[in-house]
Amino acid sequence: MSVRVDPIPDSVRLKISGDVETVLSVPYEDDDRFMVAFSDGTLLVGSYDDDLRVGFEVAREGAAIIRRDGPAVVVDWDVEWATVSAFDANVVEPRAPRPMPLLALLDQQRGMQENAAKLDH
Repeated sequence: MSVRVDPIPDSVRLKISGDVETVLSVPYEDDDRFMVAFSDGTLLVGSYDDDLRVGFEVAREGAAIIRRDGPAVVVDWDVEWATVSAFDANVVEPRAPRPMPLLALLDQQRGMQENAAKLDH
């Protein structure tokens, strides 16, 4: 099935309907952005304008197909839960990947060999 997320006009609440039926209150902070996460792995970033109109962007794609229907968003997948939270850039912004331990060790050994070679000359 699917879930539909409808902003409730002139408020900071979202109506979720479909597999999950509820109304979620959006945590309202100085930042007008918030996040909506679903059990399929989809993460949406919503934002309010000065007239409390909501716009959504897909921050992370899950298993669902995301469709826009006017101001609403439809998540086409079986959804077991949905949650809303304040915006956190640490969740949305991708981190630089860490080097694999083996490659880091090789880089360290290569650096030591290069330093030893410089000392010999």
